[in-house]
Amino acid sequence: MVKFNPNEVVFEKIRYIEEFDPTTRQLLSRLTNVKEPTLNFSSEGTPVTDAQGAEIVTFYNAAQGTLSYTNAIHSFDLLAEQFSSEKIIASDEKKIVAPVSEVLEIVGNKVTLRYVPVGATGAEIKYVQLINDENEFGETLEVSAAVAEGKFTIDASTKTLTFNAGTAGRVIVDYEAEMAEAISLAKTTDSMPPVRTLHVHCYFRNKCDSNIKYIGVITFPRAQIDISSVDVSLTPDGGHAVTYKLQKPYCDEAGKLCEVFVYKD
Repeated sequence: MVKFNPNEVVFEKIRYIEEFDPTTRQLLSRLTNVKEPTLNFSSEGTPVTDAQGAEIVTFYNAAQGTLSYTNAIHSFDLLAEQFSSEKIIASDEKKIVAPVSEVLEIVGNKVTLRYVPVGATGAEIKYVQLINDENEFGETLEVSAAVAEGKFTIDASTKTLTFNAGTAGRVIVDYEAEMAEAISLAKTTDSMPPVRTLHVHCYFRNKCDSNIKYIGVITFPRAQIDISSVDVSLTPDGGHAVTYKLQKPYCDEAGKLCEVFVYKD
């Protein structure tokens, strides 16, 4: 029986990349739209020379690497790591206070908000801005206990703003509201990205028979997102780029930067 021992194969694609907690082995995230992946390794070379300066041998140590790729669609899990932040997930018991902006038509001297505003009672919204049909600013109106010229009142329980008689047109309303279905991320200036274990799952094809498929998994026991420069595209087709610094687990005598596994589908 001939042993399974592939050599030259056709790399088809990365299927997905999984992130694990290196201690608990808990799966933390999975990215399935990976494109433009690159893997690079480097080492520090120390040449040994003879008395005439001829190089005898070069010793290499301090090996490290980088893994870079772009996820074709934006990932909040990935952004949280680039922010060195926890992704906070809201619930009915633990709502997130989020900013809201609405442009509303004044009908019958009133507008109704989409959400219940939060803040100081009776002044949950301090100012609103009238605008014309060309989105140009008009008068700024201020909250008050009673309706008057240039003033409005607010009833947060009914999500209603009431304006002085004769006030018409559209109004910009900016406020904060509690959300039970929301997430939040925060980027601070002194946070450090967590260390993860990565599994890069790949497909290979036999070079002579493309119907024969192999599954490959490249594992990186210690990977940390490089936040020295983070570029997040804010366009639909820009993708989400990321780079990981790859190092061996410091106390691991085996010193594995990565390990490659290939098996038949």
